[in-house]
Amino acid sequence: MKDSFKTQKKEIFRRLREQGLGVQVHYLPVYWHPVYRKMGYRKGLCPAAENFYQREISLPIFPAMTQQEVTYVIETVDRVFRDRA
Repeated sequence: MKDSFKTQKKEIFRRLREQGLGVQVHYLPVYWHPVYRKMGYRKGLCPAAENFYQREISLPIFPAMTQQEVTYVIETVDRVFRDRA
């Protein structure tokens, strides 16, 4: 199941965005940033971080969310994941 998500991440991300969710990807391994690459850091340094990045999508969450907004996020994520099966 995890590998299936990894291969479908871009499609799931796109579908969540189409449904109005402001999803993001926030946890790029630091050493993948260009400045660190120039310093000699290469992919493969932290396999667990890279594995997480390949699957991670950040959902909208903030203190002022209404219950209606929370419910919309939950239902939308559930629907997108059910539709991909």
